[in-house]
Amino acid sequence: MGRGENSTDKLAARQARRRKVRFRHAFTWLLVGAVVYAVALALAILLYPDPKDVLAPVIGPSLYLTPLFGLPYLVASARQRGWFRRVLYFGAVLTFVHIVANYLAWRHASVSFALEPDPKAYVQDFGTGAVGGFAGGTLALMLLIPLRLAPLNAGSRAIILLGIGALTLLGGLGMAQGLLLTNAHGYQMKSAGFVFWFECVHLPWQICLAFFLAWLMRLGRRPAG
Repeated sequence: MGRGENSTDKLAARQARRRKVRFRHAFTWLLVGAVVYAVALALAILLYPDPKDVLAPVIGPSLYLTPLFGLPYLVASARQRGWFRRVLYFGAVLTFVHIVANYLAWRHASVSFALEPDPKAYVQDFGTGAVGGFAGGTLALMLLIPLRLAPLNAGSRAIILLGIGALTLLGGLGMAQGLLLTNAHGYQMKSAGFVFWFECVHLPWQICLAFFLAWLMRLGRRPAG
C-alpha cells in the first residue's frame, strides 16, 4: 500500500515539474517576443518622418507590428500540436484584438480630451488606457477558448478573470504614466518622447499578457531531433 502511494506521489511530483517547465518555457519565448516587438516599435517610431504619424489609429506601427510578439513562440512550438491554430491566433487574432482595443481607447480619448490644461488629465488618461487594456485583455484571453488553445474550466476562467483585471490596470497605468512622464500634453514631444510613451503603454502590458498566455497555453519543450 505504501509503495503504491509512494509511486503516485512521485508521478504527481513529475507532472508538477513538467507543468512548471512548460510554463517557464512558454513565458520565456513570449518575453522574447515582447522585447522583439518593443525594439521594432522603437525603430519604426524613430524612422518616421513625423513621429506624430505613429498616432494614427488602425494603420500605426504599433498595430501592424503586433505579429512580432508571438513570432518567437511560434518558432519554439513549431513541432507542437495545434501550431496552425497558434499561427492564426498570434498572426491574425491578436492583431484584430489590438485594432479593436486601440479604436476603443481612441474613442474614449476623443470624448474626454480637454483643450485646456486639466488637473483631471491623469484620471482621463488612465481611463483611456484602462478601456484599451480591458478590451484587449478580454478578447486576447477569451479567444483562446474557441481556438482550443486553452481549456474551458473553473481554473481557466479564474485565470482569465485575473488576467483581465491585471491587464486593465496596466493599460491605465501605462497610458497615464507614459503621458505624464513625457509631458505629452505640452504638445512638444520629440521622437524619443513618443518611443518612451509607446513603450510605457505596450511593454508592461505585453509582459503581463505573456504571463497569462503562458499560464493558459502550457507549451512543452521541443522534442529532440
